[in-house]
Amino acid sequence: MSEEEMQRQMEFIVEQQAQFVVDIQRSRETQEAEAKLWREKYNGLTDALTTVVGIVGKLAERVEEIAEAQKRTDAQLAETNAQLAETNERLNVFINVVERYISERRNGQSGRVSGNEADESASSS
Repeated sequence: MSEEEMQRQMEFIVEQQAQFVVDIQRSRETQEAEAKLWREKYNGLTDALTTVVGIVGKLAERVEEIAEAQKRTDAQLAETNAQLAETNERLNVFINVVERYISERRNGQSGRVSGNEADESASSS
């Protein structure tokens, strides 16, 4: 191998080495940029996750409050239903008394009542 060939060979190796150094530097810069981007994304996701966990916690509290309110509503509805049943019972008793009273009044009188007799019976009541 001649000195000139050796010189070209060395220049080629030096150029390749320089290109290799440049390529490695670019790779490092790219890697650092990507690492920074990933850190930012990670931090953003961490913040988002923290926010979501907070929202879920608040929703869980609200669901518990709604469940407690529903229990109170159910208890009040049961009480109202019991009172309504009692009122219906008392109303039915009253209706029976009134119907019996009307029936006895009709059965106690024979025939139609004239206007004067109706006035007299109304005033005697």
